[in-house]
Amino acid sequence: MSTVALVGELPFDTKEMMNELASNNHMLFGKISDLIEKPKIANNKLDYDFITLELCVKGQNADYFERNQIWGYMCVRPSDYANYTFCPDDSENRDNNYARLRGGVSWFSERGFDVYEIHY
Repeated sequence: MSTVALVGELPFDTKEMMNELASNNHMLFGKISDLIEKPKIANNKLDYDFITLELCVKGQNADYFERNQIWGYMCVRPSDYANYTFCPDDSENRDNNYARLRGGVSWFSERGFDVYEIHY
């Protein structure tokens, strides 16, 4: 069994987040392109927008994430599967009613990244 430890401060600057995008081969989830099923319909943007909107409106306390069994959010650039993951359990994400998490997911969504909700 392997153990993975993430150590250090999480960035608050979106430019720095863009510099830290994970590749298609994610260290926790493996090959992202194999995990994500491409929708069979052409217009699926509403699903991603709904996830982002619900997070921004309702995701301001731990109860929301626990009740919905949300482990985190992965923002994936469709062109190359580069991605950034936000986890509500990270202390930086819990601060200020999850402002970093909500703002970061919204920022990536506005730039064309697909947003996936990860459940446990």
